[in-house]
Amino acid sequence: MAAQHNDTATAARHRWTVLILASTVMMMGYIFWNIISPVSTTLKAPLTEGGLAWTSAEYGFYTSSYTIFNLFMLMLFFGGIILDKCGIRFTGTAATGAMLFGSIINYYAITLISPMVYVDLPFTFFGFIPQHIKIQVLVSALGFGIFGVGCDITGITISKIITKWFTGHELASAMGIQVALARLGTAIAFSFSPVIVQISGMNSLLKTGTTLLLFGFILFIVYCFMDKKLDVKCAPKQSHTENTNEDNAFHFSDLHNVLHNKGFWAIAFLCVLYYASIRTFMNFATDFMVNSYAVDKETAGWVVSSIPYGAIILSPLFGILYDRMSHSYRLMTVGCVILTVGLLLLNFPLLHSVWYALFLMMLIGIAFSLVPAALWPTVPRMVPLRQLGTAYSIIYYIQNLGLFIVPIWIGNVVDQYTFITGINYHIPMLIFTILSAAAIVMGLILQIWHNKSHN
Repeated sequence: MAAQHNDTATAARHRWTVLILASTVMMMGYIFWNIISPVSTTLKAPLTEGGLAWTSAEYGFYTSSYTIFNLFMLMLFFGGIILDKCGIRFTGTAATGAMLFGSIINYYAITLISPMVYVDLPFTFFGFIPQHIKIQVLVSALGFGIFGVGCDITGITISKIITKWFTGHELASAMGIQVALARLGTAIAFSFSPVIVQISGMNSLLKTGTTLLLFGFILFIVYCFMDKKLDVKCAPKQSHTENTNEDNAFHFSDLHNVLHNKGFWAIAFLCVLYYASIRTFMNFATDFMVNSYAVDKETAGWVVSSIPYGAIILSPLFGILYDRMSHSYRLMTVGCVILTVGLLLLNFPLLHSVWYALFLMMLIGIAFSLVPAALWPTVPRMVPLRQLGTAYSIIYYIQNLGLFIVPIWIGNVVDQYTFITGINYHIPMLIFTILSAAAIVMGLILQIWHNKSHN
């Protein structure tokens, strides 16, 4: 009996060690993903003021480039299939390596290519890409796009790792902790990026981000060695080894089951609407604060960082709530309602005060933790583990479509409403609000379908 208790305790300790390792890898990715957003005002500042003279359209294109290879070369879709066919260790190592490689290209572009050199593109992809654009922006976008391939496939891999080790245990709680550490990465980026740039410039900021990704790559290699041993030692019934039944049981015919699940598609559309709203808002939020609430860049960065800081605390709590009570569709809908209200009140402020804006950012932070804490653990309940990488890749693919179109759209709108006196963010904020309101509708549809299926 004592031996069984010790084995159970050891297995639990190994599960949580795996969780911390995998979540820290993802946190490094989120730091780099968000490292430029808080200093977008500096990017757009004139060269004489230490900026790079990017336009809002160029910045919007750069932000959207995160998704460009995932969408148009179907890298994300193939990444999910590779994960299901080739396993966690192979896919994760390649994905974290891609993150690191992309960050190096990004660093090279910002530090070694002059922002004075332009090129006229023969195509603009229906106006999404500025025709007269800096070579620096194009090469930065190339690096950020490669990073995006690695980051999203790493995200899918981490989700499958957690599902593999926590199925039958505290799955939603574990995913909540992973989301919390990811939000910590976002918070670190928003809090400290402006400070680093102010002290030592943009070069040091990107060098720091690249170094963190190197650390994340090393951590994943460490996880691979642990996972190979723990597969046999602690989870023989779950997976045995990575190259046996669980990972190789996927067949392309399994796509039929995923693609014909209407609940899965509703989750996917809710996901794209929600993330296109909140993620793009966060990319422009620091600039929004500077122009709409008349605060300096450093203060704006700290105010916006309250969104992920709140999520750090709340995501594990919402994960525990999900484990104990379920109600996933209701939680997602409530989160989207909170996001919509927060965006609406920021756009039509009752007070032009930094404290008022801080309160609303914290409110949006609740949505930033509540929706993912309910959304991601719901997917493993819809599809078996052997199809999970493919299912997540389809959701991420649709999410990437929104994260490609909306930032470019917003960048062009912001340029249209840029005046000598500043930027009017009224229309961009309305776009964010409409997207989040549409996510509410999808949440209600999911709840209705769920109620009908249980009646």
